[in-house]
Amino acid sequence: PIPVGIDVQVESIDSISEVDMDFTMTLYLRHYWKDERLSFRSNKNKSMTFDGRLIKKIWVPDVFFVHSKRSFIHDTTVENIMLRVYPDGNVLFSLR
Repeated sequence: PIPVGIDVQVESIDSISEVDMDFTMTLYLRHYWKDERLSFRSNKNKSMTFDGRLIKKIWVPDVFFVHSKRSFIHDTTVENIMLRVYPDGNVLFSLR
């Protein structure tokens, strides 16, 4: 097993419906874990930052919200995904 940390930053609560008992929220979801397979030697770089293309090529924890009616990643011209890898294999994955 790999311990995975998660933190959530709520950006906004956009709508609340008492009738439907639901709400819409914008948030940043950050995952962090250690994958020694991604470690690298570096004297200069404290970390390397990548866009969403690398996410498709590495293991990423499967996170879901229990009892969610619907969730989605909003449409933008560029994905709001950031992957930062540290020399020791620590990984930070941020998603809006």
